[in-house]
Amino acid sequence: MNKEIIVADTGPLIALALTNCITYLPKCFKTIYVPTSVLEEAIQNLNKPGAKGIKQALDNGILTPKQVLPDPTFETLAGLLDQGETEALTLAKQINCLALVDEKRGRQVAQHLNIPIIGSAAVLIQLKHKGFIPQVKPLLSTLNENGYRLSDKLVKLILQRSGE
Repeated sequence: MNKEIIVADTGPLIALALTNCITYLPKCFKTIYVPTSVLEEAIQNLNKPGAKGIKQALDNGILTPKQVLPDPTFETLAGLLDQGETEALTLAKQINCLALVDEKRGRQVAQHLNIPIIGSAAVLIQLKHKGFIPQVKPLLSTLNENGYRLSDKLVKLILQRSGE
């Protein structure tokens, strides 16, 4: 599996844009592919939270759009997940790389299909350990204020792993 390439779903892109960390993605990954349906969903309405940050990352070449070709994985996932998650997981499987997915259902399906996954919180932890962000805790508060619901148990684990 290539750990330098990642395929992103919409939710994590929004989370990373809201925390102003989307520009740091190249510090963790060489290539960040984004399926076209994910991009359409993420930047269709630039007034939505995070949309402008995602558009800017796209315009600056941080994100690489990628068309997904339907295959058996795509056909299997199409009935289980939304279009963005379906395309992100299919592409990750096709090119044998990590999928950046936050939603529980998508993560469960990915694990069942042996598609390696990482979440936006894990990216924040990496950025903290690499010295690109000073703290994770305020970013988790920003996500909470924008409707991301993280359990107390998960927040505790994230803070523990980030050394806070």
